[in-house]
Amino acid sequence: MLRKVLVIVAVTAISVFCLSGCKKRSSEPRPSEKQGEAESSQEVLKTMAEYEAEAKKQINKENMAEELERIEKTLEQEVSEEQ
Repeated sequence: MLRKVLVIVAVTAISVFCLSGCKKRSSEPRPSEKQGEAESSQEVLKTMAEYEAEAKKQINKENMAEELERIEKTLEQEVSEEQ
């Protein structure tokens, strides 16, 4: 009898804890907020083609070595910061 009561209490306690953890909280922003975020993120994001076109405008045969050195320095700094 005592074993049966303990099992029922244990199952009830586990059920209460599990169900209380499953409360649906609305962490999603409202649709108007989503739209504003989407518009701002679309303005910031560039495609690979846009990056390539921008690089072709900025990098030419005259400044190719300088740009390579600048990029290498930037990468070295980022790697040293991560370590």
